[in-house]
Amino acid sequence: MKSKKRSGRRWWSIAIILVGFLICSYPIVSGLYQRSVQSGSLKTYSKALRRNEDQVEGLLKAADTYNDMLFQTQGNYIQGISDKYLTEKAYEKQLRLKDSDVMARIEIPKINVDLPIYHGVSESVLSKGVGHLRSGSLPVGGESTHAALSGHRGLPSSKLFTRLDELEKGDLFYIDVLGRTLAYRICDIQTTDPQDTDLLEIQEGRDLVTLITCTPYGINTKRLLITGERAAYEKQEKESIQGSMMSIRELIFTAAPFVIVTLLLGKEIYHHRIRRSKEHEEAK
Repeated sequence: MKSKKRSGRRWWSIAIILVGFLICSYPIVSGLYQRSVQSGSLKTYSKALRRNEDQVEGLLKAADTYNDMLFQTQGNYIQGISDKYLTEKAYEKQLRLKDSDVMARIEIPKINVDLPIYHGVSESVLSKGVGHLRSGSLPVGGESTHAALSGHRGLPSSKLFTRLDELEKGDLFYIDVLGRTLAYRICDIQTTDPQDTDLLEIQEGRDLVTLITCTPYGINTKRLLITGERAAYEKQEKESIQGSMMSIRELIFTAAPFVIVTLLLGKEIYHHRIRRSKEHEEAK
């Protein structure tokens, strides 16, 4: 009878450990799935671009007009401009290729980021890629423009902007939009309150893009703003950038659950052997 109870407890312990292992595996499996989805979205975007090359010139011209009107209004409502060029309906049409809902693509080689950019910053957008703030310029470059791109970090299902805090001044990131690649060199890194948007304002004559995510990691009470200024794009320079290893924090968060499960499994195996040894001695 005791043997059956012990056997039942043992299998119950093993079942709990296996469930724990599956839970620990979820972020990795989900992350792989999300990367596959994001890669698929980017491939669809590339195919749509090839099929609709005749749209590109018109879309870029419309985006430049939109950005010019945004700069002229400086965030204020001006009749004849705001109600014609800067409505939500007008925004949703910008950089919109047929057969794809992707606006552009962002690549950050140093931290191995390659993600689609979508219109707006709704939760559905931020769960699958990077969102573009409608209040900022469209990410097509040009003088007196300032695009703002937001991404989550620390999601169990996807990395997204998780490693953004590993970037430093001088690092490069790239925006691919309608077949054009724009390079931006990081010139400013700031931590602000969520409601502080002064650092996102358009600056006359400058071509800026700011990347936004939550900070501190796992607490998310502040916002990390990393701003890049337009630099000359050099393909060879981009290809020469080596992706860095994960930070110690990322390694710990990735490995810790598996270490805990392994220790628990080892403990169960150890106790199982002790019990078997005692049962063997009692049987003699």
